[in-house]
Amino acid sequence: MTNENPISEREREILRLVATGATNQQIAIALNISVNTVKVHLRNIFAKIGVESRTEATVYAIRTGIVTVGETSISPADETAPISVQEVAAIAGSAQPPIAASSEPETPSIATSTPAALPDISPPTDRVADAGTVLPEIPAVSSSPTQPAALPTAEPWWRHLVPWLIAGLALIVVSITILMVNARSAQTNVTTNPTISTIISSQQRWFLRQPLSDPRDHFALTGYDLERRLYVIGGEQGGMVSAAVDRYDPETDRWVRLTDKPTAVSHARAITLRGRIFVPGGEDATGTVTDRLEIYDPREQRWYVGPSLPAPRSRYALVAWEGQMYLIGGWDGTLLRSEVFMYDPVRERWETGPALPQPRQNAGVAVAGGRLYIVGGEGIDGALRDSARLEPGNDSDQRWIATAPLPQAIARPVVVGLPSTLLIFDSERRQGLTYDIAADAWSQTPLPAEAQVSPDAVLLESNIYFVGDSRAEGRLSEYRALYVVFIPGQ
Repeated sequence: MTNENPISEREREILRLVATGATNQQIAIALNISVNTVKVHLRNIFAKIGVESRTEATVYAIRTGIVTVGETSISPADETAPISVQEVAAIAGSAQPPIAASSEPETPSIATSTPAALPDISPPTDRVADAGTVLPEIPAVSSSPTQPAALPTAEPWWRHLVPWLIAGLALIVVSITILMVNARSAQTNVTTNPTISTIISSQQRWFLRQPLSDPRDHFALTGYDLERRLYVIGGEQGGMVSAAVDRYDPETDRWVRLTDKPTAVSHARAITLRGRIFVPGGEDATGTVTDRLEIYDPREQRWYVGPSLPAPRSRYALVAWEGQMYLIGGWDGTLLRSEVFMYDPVRERWETGPALPQPRQNAGVAVAGGRLYIVGGEGIDGALRDSARLEPGNDSDQRWIATAPLPQAIARPVVVGLPSTLLIFDSERRQGLTYDIAADAWSQTPLPAEAQVSPDAVLLESNIYFVGDSRAEGRLSEYRALYVVFIPGQ
């Protein structure tokens, strides 16, 4: 790490949790931020300190005094790590027993209620490996009580050296790992600081999956990281507003119908935050814009009613950032709006944030590099090129800062945030754009001929899923072309 690019206090906090073996989901719950925000912070941390795995990051934390050896326990979920501190401790005979994995019930509970306070949700424990790897204990050899007592024999001299040999082996492993990290850091400093680049290729990147069996328009779409599934909620079908909820599992390539949403709505958005799915506002069966907030708990498979919005909204932009839900702009049934509503899921309270420079609806929004970006959408005079960012800070200090406008106006952009870039997809023109945060510049990103893009898409882990409307017959397209590599700067 250099003085020109130090890690922030929030990054140090995340690094301490990584060193304790916490998973991304556990870190998100502990810090009241989204899993995607944790991933962004980890990528930034790895780039700044010149490491490529959680093991190396933990060794860096030990070497720089951010944590002590006694506090560390790297999760074996990091498959790139040659050996973890937890495993070294196990060799020395001091490992803790693993935590038992929990299972999720398969039978849904069809119920709708309105509790005074929502129960807190902890990330499910789906893998025993997340609790740490423990080597089997070798049982001590003893004489059977049913056998005659044997004459005492002298213990071999080499047995006294076993504890010292094990301790020495553990020390050697840790020392080698530290040397590897130092060597990589030295090499990075000798050359240039790495920059993060997004590579998009048509080779084995696009896949067509099982289409939505009940295609509809203007639905809400979100990804649930804790179980790696997609949710399609509400929408319009044949001129009728729907309350249907469909879940897609990428591992089985299958859609499942779940409990209907209490209020049928279209033109709403959905976001996952603290283990729940939030669906604010929208337009009901009568076409009225509603201020109702309904919350779905995937683990209980039940809907709850939350505090009403400060004002009715539909066709807004929605994103989770720094542990809160941001509802940006939209339509109130009469006018386009520029207000920003922020919802705190812990205190269950709405607040008002910094208003947009101009009203807009159907804008694209994403978090990248620790900042919130809004792109395009529709204004009073039609599709917009304008884009802006909102940086973290106190509510009174926050304000929108204009960024480079889009090369062309996009009425319903799909925006995906990465550590140093934004990816934009224009379904009408079937074009892709890339925004470089550092350069504040846009560039064209050619899409392969097989690309199937739609105005409704979501990033789930490292893949982008596009769900088509009724005209596209609910086509589901998976884009695996999104990944991050480290390339030396020129």
